Amino acid sequence: MSQTVKELHNQRKKLWNASIASHKKYIDPENGLFKPQFLESRNCPVCGTNDYIVLFAKEGGQYVKCLSCSMVYINPVFTDEALNDYYGKNHSVQAELVEDGDPFYEKLYNSGLDSIERYSPKGSILDIGCSSGIFLNIAREREWTTYGVELNVGEYSIASKRGHIVYNELLDKITFEAQFNAVTLWDVFEHIKDGGFYLNMMKKLLFKKGIIFLQIPSSDALAARILQEKCNMFDGLEHVNLYGVSTIRRLADKCGLKILDIRTVIPEIGVINNYLNYEDPYQGSIDNKTDIPNLINENELNERLMGYKLQVVLGGMK
Repeated sequence: MSQTVKELHNQRKKLWNASIASHKKYIDPENGLFKPQFLESRNCPVCGTNDYIVLFAKEGGQYVKCLSCSMVYINPVFTDEALNDYYGKNHSVQAELVEDGDPFYEKLYNSGLDSIERYSPKGSILDIGCSSGIFLNIAREREWTTYGVELNVGEYSIASKRGHIVYNELLDKITFEAQFNAVTLWDVFEHIKDGGFYLNMMKKLLFKKGIIFLQIPSSDALAARILQEKCNMFDGLEHVNLYGVSTIRRLADKCGLKILDIRTVIPEIGVINNYLNYEDPYQGSIDNKTDIPNLINENELNERLMGYKLQVVLGGMK
């Protein structure tokens, strides 16, 4: 791998290690699973059925797959009280990494804004889980009026000082003085237990032709399917819902939304090639990150919507 890619995976490793360190106090050392007092069982967050198979346990949590709609999710999941405690005391490594001005993130943010601007006029944009406001900085440079929601007090303070209008409250506790042309969630929606509830809430914040943009890890990703429990997509606690193309479509339809645009980014071919070469998928030595020999290349993988993350534009309220 190139030095740039290695640096990216070193950053990801730092983020991963910080997240896993935060898990430890909730785990029963005798069985390696989260302690029952922090957990509650649930039905499928997309179709509502309770018929599933267990896929694997990872870092204290258990991932299952719905036999009705193929949704992948954590079950049992942390209670709201336990999640609030966890996030209230969680690390800020993600903000520190993005704060470095990594062009990797800037490229993703601009790609997302390109998709948004195809379906929405420039106006007001609300970023939920805005961290220290790096995405909002880029949106403002592109002539959007910027708002954010951020629960981490330190990150909220930084974003506010950058001149964005930012709220340090849960979304359902905020009374907004404006409606929005676009609401964005960058690597946030997979953390939300009841995605349908929040999509319906966000619809009410939009102008009639407003849109919702999601970037989420994809359970359809080729890397996730091959690596499974070795894939960093599965963290055991925070990524409670892992949507694929069909399940995000089904949830959108259930909420009266249409998918205006859907694509994948971050092919992770280098990660797959490392793993297929019997090396650490994230720290291996394979340079080839453009194609899996004799199987698929980066463009074909994204055309088939099998990249690591989905970028989805929702709108056209029914």
